[in-house]
Amino acid sequence: MKRLLATSALTAALAAGAVLGATSVAGATTTRTHGAATAPAPHHGALAVWLRAHRKAVRQEAVAVSASTIGISRQQLVAELRTGKSIADVAAEHNVSSQRVIDALVTAADAKVHAEVTAGKLSAAHAQAIDARLSKLAAKVVDHVFRPHTPPAHATASAGS
Repeated sequence: MKRLLATSALTAALAAGAVLGATSVAGATTTRTHGAATAPAPHHGALAVWLRAHRKAVRQEAVAVSASTIGISRQQLVAELRTGKSIADVAAEHNVSSQRVIDALVTAADAKVHAEVTAGKLSAAHAQAIDARLSKLAAKVVDHVFRPHTPPAHATASAGS
């Protein structure tokens, strides 16, 4: 469930909550049991905590869906983001609308959320809370401008020697 809720809560919530900071959904909670996260009882802000704990998996899923929608490799998308661009900027450069990327992120997340509900791993109330936020979070992720990546000072100093 932890893996699915991460990728399901998304790919959209994904980057928004995980990459950009804290996102909370009223009605979601997490607990830790031997290192595994589960979502048994409603609690405000718990999704944000869970997303932060699983940000790498969520981020990877969001990058994969975005890159596929744009028509480039994950590595190409990451390289572009590291230059200080947003996913929307990269999409525009490849003649893909940012709304198309947002829709793809929402669709991917929604499918995973509903699969979890069907499997009985996620309550309908949690699914509704997640679904209510998907479009807004996906848009936030797609429009986020990433800071340009600069190597650490010690890496550039040793490279010049």
